[in-house]
Amino acid sequence: MKVLILGGGTVGSTAADFLCKEGHKVTVIDRNPDVIDLLGGSLDIRGIQGNASSVAKLVEAGAATQDLCLALTNNSEVNLVVSSVAKAMGAKRVAARVYADLFRSQKLFNFRKNFRIDALLGIEYLTAMEILRRIRDPDSVIVEHFAQGNTEMQEIIITQETKATGVPLHQLKLPGTVRIGSIRRDGRISIPTAADTINPGDRVSLLGEPHAIEGVKKLFDIAPLKKRSILIAGAGEVALYLAKVLVKRGNIVKLIEMNKENGQRLSEAIPEAIVLYGDARRRNVLAEARAAECDYFVGATDDDETNIMCCIEAGSLGTGSVIAVVHNTDYGGLVEKLGINATVSPHEMVRRQVEGLLHSGALTFANPYLLGYGIEVVELAAQENSPITESPLKECGLPRRSLLASVVRDATPQLPDADFRLQPGDTAVALVHKDDEQRLVELFTDRNNRPPREKETVLGSIIEALSKSTPDQGGPRA
Repeated sequence: MKVLILGGGTVGSTAADFLCKEGHKVTVIDRNPDVIDLLGGSLDIRGIQGNASSVAKLVEAGAATQDLCLALTNNSEVNLVVSSVAKAMGAKRVAARVYADLFRSQKLFNFRKNFRIDALLGIEYLTAMEILRRIRDPDSVIVEHFAQGNTEMQEIIITQETKATGVPLHQLKLPGTVRIGSIRRDGRISIPTAADTINPGDRVSLLGEPHAIEGVKKLFDIAPLKKRSILIAGAGEVALYLAKVLVKRGNIVKLIEMNKENGQRLSEAIPEAIVLYGDARRRNVLAEARAAECDYFVGATDDDETNIMCCIEAGSLGTGSVIAVVHNTDYGGLVEKLGINATVSPHEMVRRQVEGLLHSGALTFANPYLLGYGIEVVELAAQENSPITESPLKECGLPRRSLLASVVRDATPQLPDADFRLQPGDTAVALVHKDDEQRLVELFTDRNNRPPREKETVLGSIIEALSKSTPDQGGPRA
């Protein structure tokens, strides 16, 4: 694919490196000539020095012919505008990196729809969500960014028989806002049908409204998550997003920050959290913050060395578990030897997001990592004249190994039932087995935009099958 990257900083260079290694044709625009020289010297890219928001530079880079345009500068407003311009010029798919919560929530204004942007990339937000997954349960799955954060996925372990086990799913009285997404049993995972049952020992993923999920867990005698005590070092976006979600779920959250202005901003944004001032790398500061009594310590500053050092100190004081945000992948092997329980890499979040965007047509994003075992979480856009918009879901012929988890319409997420009917422009989040993905994508694709060779391929397959099973006129096949 042809990919244009606007901004060659840390995130842009990470994306360029990944894409080049995957064999894609990459062009990078950056105003700093040293950045262009550095990238050009280490990667097989086309580098253009200049302002990424310049229409002339977009024309020079061939924005109109690009399969994917990634606006990854350090300015959200620039990214929104320039990706929208690239889309108008003819780029097939565009994505913009954004920072502020406003752009992701879209409650006041749907930036994605009105700017015609295919995806908004919140790297810091996704990093915080990955940390949250580690805090809740190292083996659990939690996806806060489904349907703009209003739909969550949790994986629970069924430890005993209850009134809800051994009962066909269609007989369970689940709330209309919760779905059984998958069942993992004996090392295999499946997307269940209405006739399937849940048994002791199963790992089950639940999708729906967070509050409703907690109610469903009670059917299986799953105890609610206990209140945790978490100490976070840092005042950046990762720390802010993480603290907000942890406080919202009733946890005790303390943050350590040296800069009083940043600390004041945290206090105003999260009044329920306790903000302490000091250098988190210093043992006495951590001791005063009672790090030894905390269940988790998270090093979430913008500096890798600071995160590693304060995690080491917190671990030596007796903190239950320590997690460090580490950008430099070269530190991966080192931190394991230093007693740090886990690391989370924003660079890995970048790679996953970019990888998920390397698709075309109705399939706008795919994530094979959340569940594994051949089950992908995909995002699909319902196109005009697509089969999925012509009938209720129960009549659309959805693949058996698929599940529509959420539908977003006019920035409002909805959980579809069998009678739900999608409209052109709707975005659906689905679970699907990789072997059935193409069939699901076809249902969301404009009938007029399907490749003409599709019918020829099917006909060719039939002819080939018949030729193998039918004797030649001149005698039987050997």
